[in-house]
Amino acid sequence: MSLPLGLYRAVETLAKQRKTAKSEVLRDSLEQYIVSEQNWQEIYRAGEKNARKLGIKNERDVERLVEEYRHTQR
Repeated sequence: MSLPLGLYRAVETLAKQRKTAKSEVLRDSLEQYIVSEQNWQEIYRAGEKNARKLGIKNERDVERLVEEYRHTQR
């Protein structure tokens, strides 16, 4: 695997600050990235499920639901 020089230097600097190996910094970073992506995918799937349940197909449907909600709060 190769990294752009700037990113390599950032990894190197962080490894020195943490007093650990560059591979450890990269491993930690990749693990965090993967967990973050999995979380966002879960959120996206939940949003899609709720949109289907509410019959939302586009932004107009969202605007309509927001307006309906606002009218019930008055």
